[in-house]
Amino acid sequence: MNKLVKRVVLFLISIVLIIAGAFCVVLYLSSLDTTDDDPVIETPEFWPPEEPPERPEKPTEPVMLSRFIEYHEQNDDLIGWIRVPNTVIDYPVVHGSDNYFYLHNDFLRKPSKEGVPFLDMGADILENNQSLSLYGHYLKSGKMFTALHKYKALDYYRSYPLFQFDTLYEEGLFKIFSVFYMAGNRTDKLFYYYPVSSFEDDEAFMRHVKQLRVRSIFNTTVDVVPDDQLVLLTCCTYEVDNLRLIVAGRRIRPGESLAVDTDGASVNPQPLYPQKWYDAKGGAPPEIIF
Repeated sequence: MNKLVKRVVLFLISIVLIIAGAFCVVLYLSSLDTTDDDPVIETPEFWPPEEPPERPEKPTEPVMLSRFIEYHEQNDDLIGWIRVPNTVIDYPVVHGSDNYFYLHNDFLRKPSKEGVPFLDMGADILENNQSLSLYGHYLKSGKMFTALHKYKALDYYRSYPLFQFDTLYEEGLFKIFSVFYMAGNRTDKLFYYYPVSSFEDDEAFMRHVKQLRVRSIFNTTVDVVPDDQLVLLTCCTYEVDNLRLIVAGRRIRPGESLAVDTDGASVNPQPLYPQKWYDAKGGAPPEIIF
C-alpha cells in the first residue's frame, strides 16, 4: 500500500512539474516579443502625381481624405501632409493652439527635440486661407525641414520646382516662386511679417506677393495672381544670427501644366535681405517702392 501511495504521489508531482515547466517556457517566449504597441506613422504613397489634382468645390461639410483617417485617430491635431521631392521631407503636419508645443513634441505628442512640422497658429485650413505658413526644425541629423537649405542653390530649384501639401480634405501641388531670408525678430529694420493668412483685398494680397518676390534670391518665371493660394515653408538658417529661410509656393491651378520654365530662372543680383544681413556682411539694401 505504501509503495502504491508513493507511486501516485510521484506521478502527481511529475504532472505538476511538467505543467510548471510548460508555463515557464511560455513566459520566456513571451519575454522575447519586441512588438511596439505605439502606433507607427507610415508614409502614404501618393508622389509623384501623373497630373495636377482637381480642386473640387468645397462641400458644406468637408470630407476627410480616406488615407488620413487612421493618422487623425492617432492625433486629431493633424491637418495635412508635406512632401518635398528628393528629400526626407515627408511628414504629417499638425496645428496646435500655439507655435511652441510642436517645436518640442512629436506627432504622438511625446517630447522630442525634432518636433513635427506644424501650421502657423493664426491659420485655419477650414477657412480657406489664401496663405498658409508651415514651420519645421533645421537639424544636424538632416531631418524635418533641414533639406529646404538645398533650395539655396539655383540648380536644385531648377531640378525640383514643386512641392506637395495635402490638407485633410484636398490634395495640392505648389510651384515655388520665391526663396528668401527673413529675420527671426521683429526689431530688425527690414523685418516683414510674412505668415499672414488672409488679406483685405486683391491689392493687399499682391503687395504681399511683391514683398516675397523682392526678397527672393532667385527670379523665377512662376506667376502669381489674386486668386492663387500660397504655402510657405520655414526653417532656421545660420548665415547670420536668428535668421529664417522660407520657400514659397503657389498652388497649381485646375488644368494647369506641372511644367515650370526653370531655364528662365536666374539668380537675383540684389535681393532684399534683413538689415542684420547687411550689418554682418556689408552692402546696402536695394531701393524698392511698395
